[in-house]
Amino acid sequence: MLDARHLLINYDEIALKGGNRRYFENRLQKNIRSALKDLGGSHLKPRFGRFLLRLGSETSLERVCSRLERIPGIALFSPCLSTSADLDSVKIAMDTVLEPLLESGEEPDHFAVVSRRANKELPFTSTEANEIIGKYVQEKTGWKVRLKKPQLPLYLFFVNNDCFLALDRARGLGGLPTGTTGKVACLLSGGIDSPVSTARIMKRGADAVFIHFHSHPHTTLASQEKVRDLAGQVVPPGHRVRLYMVPFAPTQNRIITECPARLRVILYRRYMVRAAEAIAHKEGARALVTGDSLGQVASQTLENLHTINAVATLPILRPLVGMHKAEIIRDAQQLGSFETSIEPHDDCCSYLMPPKPATRSTPEQLEAAEKNLDTESEIRELVENSTVEVVEGYLG
Repeated sequence: MLDARHLLINYDEIALKGGNRRYFENRLQKNIRSALKDLGGSHLKPRFGRFLLRLGSETSLERVCSRLERIPGIALFSPCLSTSADLDSVKIAMDTVLEPLLESGEEPDHFAVVSRRANKELPFTSTEANEIIGKYVQEKTGWKVRLKKPQLPLYLFFVNNDCFLALDRARGLGGLPTGTTGKVACLLSGGIDSPVSTARIMKRGADAVFIHFHSHPHTTLASQEKVRDLAGQVVPPGHRVRLYMVPFAPTQNRIITECPARLRVILYRRYMVRAAEAIAHKEGARALVTGDSLGQVASQTLENLHTINAVATLPILRPLVGMHKAEIIRDAQQLGSFETSIEPHDDCCSYLMPPKPATRSTPEQLEAAEKNLDTESEIRELVENSTVEVVEGYLG
């Protein structure tokens, strides 16, 4: 099937959107075109609650598939051979699939024909198509039929007056198309959690601006390089995102000098939230997104999260809040960010980490500690000294 020149692309949640469905379909269509535009020669159009993608003669099917599986909103996609929607033509098309398998000796123990019929005016039902084509395949090959979990499923998709024959249905990310549910500001640290958190929120249709706080020159440039790499892995192909690099070391130095050591990390986080909010307002983002998981580290106890939230005026979304670390690692591995995330770097929150950080702080304690700092000036300095880059999703 490597010479297949058609793909059927299915979505799931969009089909439930009622009167807003067209808006989501149009955005997904735009995102797919953007992801594939450099490959050339492809044509995409809607077909009965799915999309049909016709590839150019020189377009790489493998590269197209590798990008489709990273586009939020796509539930399934199937590389297909195309023929007419009459069963004699389907039998001829089936021969082109069966003959290489018979010649190679790589024959399945059992198979099943699975038909989906969008055009209800065809002179046969899906069940009849399964029986007629299944009998043809069995007589030609001698293979056994197994309807439940067959080793070789043969999919027939009848759309308008065409039939598309597929051997596989590859899974996409699902969710909603990026850019359909508003913009958020995602804090990226360079660790394991924040890229997974960002990917999850973008799969819910959110567009994003990225914010990274670094402690250079007290730490190396490694965290900044990692975040650029992670951002490219998280962003869907064909999509572009602004990345703010925020120099946090001067603020940290003042916190270390003026404030109690045990509150140091909570103070860092409160100032990060304030600066991220200022950037979010500048970018038109409606919420902040972090990689916090409840109780995972000292700053993520319920009391400390409450103390951090106390300085926020925008919602703080925490997609990982109820997840176990092993679950987050599994998601990072599936996302492809894990190997990058575990490369060593100096995280800004670990800079001069106190030996006994507070685990049960209160907003009142932190407000008292912050009286020694000019908060308004600190935030203005953080935002003004930030640099902005544009990151594009890796194409592959």
